[in-house]
Amino acid sequence: MNHLPRSIIFFLLPFSILFRMKKSFVKFLILFTGGILCRSGHTICGYLRVLGLKGEKSFANYHHLLNRSKIDMFKAAKILMKMVLPLADTQIILIVDEHLERRRGKKIKAKAVYRDPVASSKKWKVKCFGLKWVVVSMLIKFPWSKRPFALPIFCALRLPEDHPKNLRRKIRSGVDIACQILYAIRRWLPKRDIILIGDGDYARTKLCQVCNRLKISLITRLRADARLHEFPIQQKGRKAKKHGPRLNRPEESMWNRFVVNWYAGQLKELSAVARDCLWLSGKKSQLIQLKAIWVKMHPKDEIILMTTNLDMQIPEIISLFVLRWNLEVTFRECRDYLGVETQRQWSDMAISRATPMLFSLYTIVVLVANAIYNQRGIIPESTAWYSKSQLTFSDLLNAVRNELGNVNSPFDPEFAYAKYQSCSMAGEDLAAAI
Repeated sequence: MNHLPRSIIFFLLPFSILFRMKKSFVKFLILFTGGILCRSGHTICGYLRVLGLKGEKSFANYHHLLNRSKIDMFKAAKILMKMVLPLADTQIILIVDEHLERRRGKKIKAKAVYRDPVASSKKWKVKCFGLKWVVVSMLIKFPWSKRPFALPIFCALRLPEDHPKNLRRKIRSGVDIACQILYAIRRWLPKRDIILIGDGDYARTKLCQVCNRLKISLITRLRADARLHEFPIQQKGRKAKKHGPRLNRPEESMWNRFVVNWYAGQLKELSAVARDCLWLSGKKSQLIQLKAIWVKMHPKDEIILMTTNLDMQIPEIISLFVLRWNLEVTFRECRDYLGVETQRQWSDMAISRATPMLFSLYTIVVLVANAIYNQRGIIPESTAWYSKSQLTFSDLLNAVRNELGNVNSPFDPEFAYAKYQSCSMAGEDLAAAI
């Protein structure tokens, strides 16, 4: 593979600054192409086989790109975020969740036993060996799809308690890793309005305090037995209380009907009520000021949502929380089309890089397909038993694969690397250069 189309190389050239040698960047381009074209197990040898490099005797050098080369993954996340940022609205919506990558092997130190969220249900709990990843994605709306896409921009591995690194330091939970990621994102975007959406696992005091400090609006789900209190009533001549009496479930007379944006672009009418209150949580009895929203999904199904932004209205909060499910769709599509959970790396460095690269591949494929759509459009693939008018990730992936087979616009990766280096040193525009 000596050439790449311009529409693809444009999104890959910024990553060349991560590699010290030109040969490493060319290997990166080869593995990127193999990751798109591969349809079976996503291994290094599978990538080389699909590109016709069966006779490559120095195949071990491609493995060294993951387990030996010095690649700054933190800088790569920043580059990826800058690519996605122009497509975002003025209000940036981030979704955080944990992804379980099912892996087995004696040499994998970071594996542990976790609850399988896909195979488990309310009445049946399934456990499996795997790796736990904390993934932060940015929600982007495209004109060719009613459903917004959750594009992963940051991925960090959560180490188990018995990992050798945790013997010398404090164990970091998923919330601790998410807080570190938020500090980095706020440093990169100091003046943007950010909303963070998470599930019930992220309803923690530490995350609320970090979001308040960074001026990020947090929306998540609360436990039904959360210790919610009313605001204290200040009385003269007495010692001021930290909080008022315990806040119980609102009475039925206080509930109202609201129309909110629901799944699949539908509108749904729900009963809900909101109260500004204080959340007493943690061993140190810390107080967090928030807005609690009781939502009645069904007559016998009721949930409690919360947000640290007291100015938000009930329909907006519920509609934003529903958007969290788009990240679950991203996880499923990464497993089905990009081969997450089919890797076979055993070294610690290769494991910490392979899965974030596959999640980044998902984001790059969507960005490249969006550029192709803006140039000449993409026709969704439909069948006699399944007709669709909106584009899905399978259509985007097929469009990028067809673009790779387009020989009308060849591009030499070695020339691209030299061109990008010269443009970055001269401060020129990369788009005008290529």
